Amino acid sequence: SVQIYEPVFGPSGTVGEMYLDDIHVEFGNGREPQILDDFEGSSKWTTLATSLISSDVVGVTDDAHVTGRRAGVFKFGKDTDQGIRGFYRSPSGGPVPVVSSASFSKATGAGVGDAIIVNLMGRLVPIRIMDTVDYFPTMDPSRNGFLLMDLDNALRHLNILSPVTTVRPNEIFISEVPGAEEEVHKIALSLAPSRNQVHDRASLVESVRLDPLITAGWKAMALLAIGVILFAATLGYVTYLISFSAQSRSEMGFLQALGLSKRQMGWLLSAEHLVIAALGLLIGTAAGFAMSNIMVASVAVTEQGTPVLPPFVLTTDWSIMGPVYAALVLIFTGSLYWLVRTSSNVDLYEISRIEGE
Repeated sequence: SVQIYEPVFGPSGTVGEMYLDDIHVEFGNGREPQILDDFEGSSKWTTLATSLISSDVVGVTDDAHVTGRRAGVFKFGKDTDQGIRGFYRSPSGGPVPVVSSASFSKATGAGVGDAIIVNLMGRLVPIRIMDTVDYFPTMDPSRNGFLLMDLDNALRHLNILSPVTTVRPNEIFISEVPGAEEEVHKIALSLAPSRNQVHDRASLVESVRLDPLITAGWKAMALLAIGVILFAATLGYVTYLISFSAQSRSEMGFLQALGLSKRQMGWLLSAEHLVIAALGLLIGTAAGFAMSNIMVASVAVTEQGTPVLPPFVLTTDWSIMGPVYAALVLIFTGSLYWLVRTSSNVDLYEISRIEGE
């Protein structure tokens, strides 16, 4: 980077321009100087962000060249960042590409493709929003939002402005290779200021899995819930069909007297009761999803009582629920078959005698 320092505070620097040509590096061992940029091609430099509306410009000109046909020109305004102005070779070829949270984009009004300047660690960094997300581990989108960027690009941009005070990452996620867990844990402990700042996800998950009150309780409740579903569905539907068969016996006989065949009676009863069974399954499934959300929301909290982020995503194990639905369909079909046979085999003379009495 090329930097100009002026001992001023705020937007009170001297306005001017500077011409450059053949930026090169010299070696102390007698080697020929190496030219880094002769400004003969297009400009590959980016101005340091000195304010949110910085007017600094770096480019090429045909005037004031020393060698070749072109020279570089840096035009700067009165804005400075801690007294510094200048330009640099962007590690990313321009603004830092980032992914922003939806809450950040909503709060700032910056959308995908927009280039803005943000203040990171007291330093102004140009960024370009490439995409948006809703959640990311350890990030809380409910506040001012967050930005995701490549760590190396971010550190290069932050440390270009001041090579004296270096910005370092304050959190790191480490992926372990199988068999190297203990060694990785030791290295993490040596990097952290204290042991309390090192968290092993595998150990936390294992401690939860080994808790008999949690694992055994949930497994037993899941099996019990499946049994209750099958028992309640069987008892309720069979009881309803028995009551329906007893109360509609005369109606079935009347329909047969009008000329309906047994097959037509079967289709009529099937159309009526299968609709009831299908609606029951749909309403029960929707109620189950709603109850699951309520139950998980009540336990998915941190030790401070705040909701965990990112929130839990409920998934359905269809390898278990599939056989349950198949069993329910089998129960409904068998019960309906019994109802059709019972309702079709009626004695019209007996029904007429009972009705006459």
